[in-house]
Amino acid sequence: MTNPTFKTTTIKAYREYSAGVDSFRFVLSTQSLNIFLRKLELFSKKRKTTRNKQVDSYVKQKFKNYQSENQKHKLDIKYINLKRGVKSLSNTILIIKNSKNCHEYSKNNKKSYEYYSEVVFAGLHQPSKDIEPLTLKILKKFLKRYKVHSLDLAVDFDWDKSVNNANRPLFETATRNYQQEEIKPNIRNEGSSLYLNNPDPSTGLLRILLYDKYKKQTLYHKEQIKPELKDWKRLEITIKTKARFFDWIERDGSNDGVAILNDITQKLGGRGIMGVSVEMMGKQIQKLNDLRRAIDFKAWARLEPTPKSPKTRAKK
Repeated sequence: MTNPTFKTTTIKAYREYSAGVDSFRFVLSTQSLNIFLRKLELFSKKRKTTRNKQVDSYVKQKFKNYQSENQKHKLDIKYINLKRGVKSLSNTILIIKNSKNCHEYSKNNKKSYEYYSEVVFAGLHQPSKDIEPLTLKILKKFLKRYKVHSLDLAVDFDWDKSVNNANRPLFETATRNYQQEEIKPNIRNEGSSLYLNNPDPSTGLLRILLYDKYKKQTLYHKEQIKPELKDWKRLEITIKTKARFFDWIERDGSNDGVAILNDITQKLGGRGIMGVSVEMMGKQIQKLNDLRRAIDFKAWARLEPTPKSPKTRAKK
């Protein structure tokens, strides 16, 4: 299989900003999932999110709109740790029951509400976090076995404006090509984020999100981020794929997604005439295609901790 050729360049290469895949979602029968997890020796590692306060906090924030309309079947989220001492959603597998996606599948296939589970690999494109080889190894096994329901493509860039309701008109204008005709765009401002929740289905988009990445990492995740990244923003699009990942790549799905990221960031004034860098995405595709490749995904946006001075014994 040939890898796609990307011919875009970065505006500020020294910042290492790039587009990449941040999340994968799979919707599959719970029975099939449990059999697969046992085969991978992961079934016994499922845990309630409440066992990890930080993970539980992130899950409640990120998935608060996942609950289906059927309130009798409450959203249930468990996670599998792929790295010891995990404090975020990176390097975890989330297993969700009674999500909107699960119930949509149940309705379409005339199954019970509990029949399907949703599996999410999140936080795969995070410049402030290392992505473990085990995470990619397990992810590849899912990609080989199951179709991807949807994925998130994200690109980082510098933007000296605030992401708030005052700049909502800019966001609305920049996303106009992806809105439904004669239907009012459902744009919501929440904190330092702007969401378009009802893009035109013909675009293949499920959601468009713009948020202040620097604020999120420093204020919410309490990370020490390099101060020169103070204008760091992120544009994230959720694409409905319902296909094998590499089939989607071969059909130019990734290039189409990058074209959307390019279009919106340019209209926001987040870049010039050059396209966004796709170095990260290219590396992700190469690594998932062949895990033997000497490619790693190390954090570069964090401030390195100041080494402690060695203690000296007082002279008597």
